[in-house]
Parts: sequence; C-alpha cells; structure tokens
Amino acid sequence: MPKQIAPQSWQTHFAQHPLFGGYQALARTFTDLDDWPESERLTAAAKARNLRNATDQPVCFEPQIETCGQRDYEAKILTTGRVPTRKANWHDFLNALVWLNFPRIKATLNAVHCHALAQRGPERGARSDAATVFDESGAVLIGPDAELADRLRHHDWKGAFVERRAWWQRNHLLIVGHAVLEKALTPYPGMIAKVLYLPWPALGTTTESPPEGLDKALAERWQSNALQRPADLFALPVLGVPGMDPGNANPTYYDNSAVFRPKRELLSRPES
Repeated sequence: MPKQIAPQSWQTHFAQHPLFGGYQALARTFTDLDDWPESERLTAAAKARNLRNATDQPVCFEPQIETCGQRDYEAKILTTGRVPTRKANWHDFLNALVWLNFPRIKATLNAVHCHALAQRGPERGARSDAATVFDESGAVLIGPDAELADRLRHHDWKGAFVERRAWWQRNHLLIVGHAVLEKALTPYPGMIAKVLYLPWPALGTTTESPPEGLDKALAERWQSNALQRPADLFALPVLGVPGMDPGNANPTYYDNSAVFRPKRELLSRPES
C-alpha cells in the first residue's frame, strides 16, 4: 500500500486529461462537490451499480484509519467487500473510481492477489507482482489491429505512432491502473502504463464509458491464467498515444530515446 501523505486539494474537474478516456460519465457524478467525497458517497455509487467482490459480497468503501500491509488489505476486500479508503487522497479516490468503472477486473485482481499471496514457491511472487502491476499501472489496448500491439511490444514507436497513426482512430487505450490516473493529474513525458491487448471491434471514436463487455472480457483474461508475470504486459509511454499530448503530432516527438527507448535485445552467449 502507498505511504500516507498529507491531505491534497480536491479538484472538481479532475478528469480533464485524455488519459481519463472512458471515465468522463462517471466523473461527472462528482462535479457537484466542493470537497472530497465521503466514503458514504462512494459506497452509494457502488450500491447503485451493484458492485460485488469475487465472493459475491457487496463492495463498500470505508475510511482507512490504520495502515495495513498488502496481504491484510487484499484479504479484507475479499472476505468482507470493504475497501479501505483514505479521505483527501487522490490515489485512493481514483482506486475507488476504477472500482466503479471496472468492477469485475478489480474484483478479479483482488482474488488473484489473495490466491497468489497464499501460495508457496516462485509462482506466487510472479503472479502477484503481475496483478499488482496491472492494478496500479495497467491499461488495455482494444481494437482490431493486433499489428499495432506487436509494434508497441517491440518498441517500434514510429511504426506504431507515425506510420500507423490513422489506426488510432479505431484502436483505443483505456487506463485501468489508478496510479496512472493519479499521474495524469500532473502528466510528464516518461509516464508508463503496462498494457494488455484485447482484440475488439473498431469503435471509431472513444466513449465516455468503457465499451459494454470490456470489463467482463478483462476479468476473464485474468481468470484464464494467461497472465503469469509482469513481462506478460508490455510497457507503453502513454503520452505518445495520438491525442494524449498535442506535441506528439510532430514525428520528432518520438526521437526522445530517454522516453521511447529502443528494444533491448538479448545478447547471444559465445560458443565455447
């Protein structure tokens, strides 16, 4: 769990950056507030959406009074449905926002965490780490063009963002990790998301809410055990995605090798 930090200022229009694509409809339910939403407000939103955890208990958000480790935090959510949430804290509020927008994948990641943390052996650490990475920094690339994901996976940045730029009209990046949303409040060039690609029909334009069925498809992908380690997700500098930063309309934007790093090739072992 992140360390406790000093209270932060509430921003009514927090979802202005394009990285909040898919969250705008949900964000508007909080624009009438002059201060941070109370846990009761978040719980009412969860109840209205019939949020359930992996053991089919209703999800609610309760004030976090004491610090707790990851094991206790995840176990509490799985066994009680109660999500410890600090007030006046962007990280925790945005975590609640993802729960409200993607409840099935959040419930699945919670179950994956608890199962992995209860195991012994090296598999435990790798799967739990993968779930943590996706929970904090995850994103999903949806669309009909698997080649786009392959280019990104191999760090062919100009191929994906310049040569295939028109493809981003029918392929879209949606953020799932609340730590990435937190960074989007004050974005910077080196922001990275760890991405899962899901084939999806072309949407044409982004929507203010996630496409119907996406949350379920994401959860099923994790439930299938297809993701076993952090390396199963590919790293993406998110501001390079067309529309995320006006500057990336210029192809030289991608010449910044400190952000758009070349793919590291494995060195061949010399023959003995």
